Amino acid sequence: MQLTKDAFLAQAKATLTRLDGPVLAAISHHGEPEVAALASAFGAAKARSVTEFIQELCPGPLTHIGLAAVVLRELLEARDDVLDGEVSTPTVVTGHARVSGSLSVTAPLVVLGDLEVGGVIHDAGPDSTVVVVGRCTAWGLRTSGNFLVLGDLVVRDAIQGVYNDESLVVAGALETRFLDENDHDVTVHGEERVKHRFELGRSGEEAASLASTFLVPGLYDVELDELHHDELFERISRNEPVFTEAPQPRQVKEPDEPTAEELQGIDVAGIVARAPVEVSARNIYYAQRKTGEVWLAGSGEFPVVIFDGEKFLGLEPSPALDATRASERVTFWRKRGDLFLEIERFEAIVQVHAGYNNGLKTTLRFAFDSADAAVRAVRGLEARYTGDFLRVTTEIPGRGLLERELSKYANGKSEYTSAIIKGTTLVTRDGVNKTFDDEVSALLALEDWIATKRQAGFDLKILEWKPFGSLAAR
Repeated sequence: MQLTKDAFLAQAKATLTRLDGPVLAAISHHGEPEVAALASAFGAAKARSVTEFIQELCPGPLTHIGLAAVVLRELLEARDDVLDGEVSTPTVVTGHARVSGSLSVTAPLVVLGDLEVGGVIHDAGPDSTVVVVGRCTAWGLRTSGNFLVLGDLVVRDAIQGVYNDESLVVAGALETRFLDENDHDVTVHGEERVKHRFELGRSGEEAASLASTFLVPGLYDVELDELHHDELFERISRNEPVFTEAPQPRQVKEPDEPTAEELQGIDVAGIVARAPVEVSARNIYYAQRKTGEVWLAGSGEFPVVIFDGEKFLGLEPSPALDATRASERVTFWRKRGDLFLEIERFEAIVQVHAGYNNGLKTTLRFAFDSADAAVRAVRGLEARYTGDFLRVTTEIPGRGLLERELSKYANGKSEYTSAIIKGTTLVTRDGVNKTFDDEVSALLALEDWIATKRQAGFDLKILEWKPFGSLAAR
């Protein structure tokens, strides 16, 4: 299809004088439409193919591509088309377009009639400018690009705006069950029929909390302040339910810091005054009312200061640790504050690491009269923290894979390595990737790896989980 410059521009002038109402307002969202801008898309050429012409206008403001689409509808013969699941080259459909499944758009797409998608539309701004002159229908829409609908936009389940550089503009009505504007510009000139709307600038904490009232579990995490958009649209594309049958009670994230109730009866000011290093009563990681235990932010050798209810831990000289392989290991994780407690027993010595995800930790070491006494001490610690903390092995539920990062300082530089258990596979940053018959065998191999590293001078630096802990991201 060829466009003649003179004929096209003459039609554009006539069309622009007739435009008014919501259609003109939608086209003008990024500025006042001008025929001169369309003329520049032809350059020195007397004629261009339709796709070449559209490509010249993209990426760019919706104003010019929107006006061009209306003009093209008046000039070109309408021919319907069935698209496959991907638009990766500039495409113009002069009539109605239909897609039997989901649609991925990574190049300009202009539909001069209606667009009907039996799945989810994913675009990829800024390369994916989409203009639908007629009505657009789909099960879901996830848009990061410029997306202009001059008719109605009807999305059965959910619309998500991604990034703040482009716009979703609708001249007609917008209908959907869930609209998450996130940080994306969404402008509707017609009626809005939206059951759940998260407005521009919403916080992650508020969004996750509100989502808990109407999305099925697994699509949000109140503790992490996250909506799982990837999973949401995967389920929509598979035509699986994503909404609860009835409204649910709203879940609210527990505060990371201890509550007034947890601190009741604990003399924080008195504990702070007796601390071995400088601490602040306003920076409390953890408090246990039944024992009076408090974790405070410290400094130096004790970035995490622990008062066990009777005394500060770590003030006595630490026993030497000769063994390299732990006799047993117990790991606890607390989602509130992302705190961890890892307990290692080396025969009659117990080593405790206490800290927070990808942050700082304090290591304490205690010697006992016998291995049996050390075992009893470990069991006592398990009983003390069970309930407040969750015992974990290879993964932190609702977080990700548990990663142990080790470090050493030698010859004027620091070295780092880390390890995870992924299923039954031990993976380390220094090249180990070995699969075992079961998880127990993989965990035993992890202990051997840690022992080898300890022999080489490495010590535990921190415990972490994705996105902070990642073997490939260093």
